[in-house]
Amino acid sequence: MEIMKDTVNQFCSICGKNSQFLCEADVSLREARCPYCGASQRNSDLAKIIMRTFSTIENISLLQAEPFLKNMEIYEAQSSGQVHDALCRLPHYTCSEFFNDIPSGQKNLNGILCQDLQNLTFPSDNFDLIITQDIFEHIREPEKAFVEIRRVLKPGGYHIFTIPYNEGKTTLRRITIEDGKEIQKCPPVYHGDPLRDQGALVFTDFGSDLITRIEKLGFSLVTIPCGIWYSPSEIPYIIDETSYETYLKYYHTNELCRFFKYNSWVFRSQKPETQVKNNA
Repeated sequence: MEIMKDTVNQFCSICGKNSQFLCEADVSLREARCPYCGASQRNSDLAKIIMRTFSTIENISLLQAEPFLKNMEIYEAQSSGQVHDALCRLPHYTCSEFFNDIPSGQKNLNGILCQDLQNLTFPSDNFDLIITQDIFEHIREPEKAFVEIRRVLKPGGYHIFTIPYNEGKTTLRRITIEDGKEIQKCPPVYHGDPLRDQGALVFTDFGSDLITRIEKLGFSLVTIPCGIWYSPSEIPYIIDETSYETYLKYYHTNELCRFFKYNSWVFRSQKPETQVKNNA
């Protein structure tokens, strides 16, 4: 696999401009930004896979997506950002956030819907497309959330998502749930979060066994490498005192984008067209 160290001129799949994604020196290239719309590299890569899934036209952006997506039921587990801004005008688009103090299915004072991906309030077989961006690592019991997404997708529907992906590593559960209680197995790690000053707590570092984990839940899964800049040894894996001390240095100086260097992968799972009946 070729390892690239520089950003390249490319098409932004959010706004449709041909542009060089830019970032400060030593910042994760996954977080490089389009100078026109501000979308990150990973935002654009996710949008590219959405459009490749539902359109046969090469180099079409989300801002041009209405003819292809206007009749689709779409749910995004995010109520802001460039992907949201491009899709929110569609007639059958639903978005949400997760708030600790708001019951799932209700709205906060700003009118934003709260949904817990582990316990969605939507009916079964409801959506053609579900979008999540760097969320599953922060969910207490991610398997439950994958099962819920499978439930609310229509047969043949897609879940297209991103996660920080630890290539060549085994999935690490930093926090497990035992008898309803959170058991901290590894030192606490946070990712940046626009809604929470402390950041979003990481429950799971997903590794290469993600594929078999999701397929066991009844999905077919395609993994798509969109930007490969770092070798597996360069991707942070916080499991010992030394790596944790390095993480804390970047955390306390608000420079986590210089520490969490991941390649850009997009994952596309699909609910089977036909359901296997249980005759037991």
